[in-house]
Amino acid sequence: MGMNTGYKKIIFIDDDTEMVRIYNSVLEQKKLSDYLIHFENAQKGIEYLKRINREEDLPDYILLDLYMPVMDGFKFLHYFNELKKLKKSIEVFVCSSSQNQDDRNKVMKYPFVSAYLEKPLSTDFIELLIEDSVH
Repeated sequence: MGMNTGYKKIIFIDDDTEMVRIYNSVLEQKKLSDYLIHFENAQKGIEYLKRINREEDLPDYILLDLYMPVMDGFKFLHYFNELKKLKKSIEVFVCSSSQNQDDRNKVMKYPFVSAYLEKPLSTDFIELLIEDSVH
């Protein structure tokens, strides 16, 4: 059974493994967990994106936490911006528990950042993204 082409692929970059576990268990029940790929820091996310050669293997969305060890979300956005080979338009949603207006302004400067969302994200939101019925 192949992937349903109508479904969207999400990379989720967040060091909150407990949260990720919850998302995954909900998505498992809906047979959607294949579409959510998790990395616990931004460096792993960037390395993964650099390794992808085929455009269709790229994610449609990236859900990005801001404050993480090793490499944070701000650095990720900087490097992501320089990955010119990513011609496919990938929408980035920054998800943070930070209410800091400077943080928000800093990330919204990037044209590919669609929204600044406050954590925790609902599992419904992630489901809707995958099923492509957000808009």
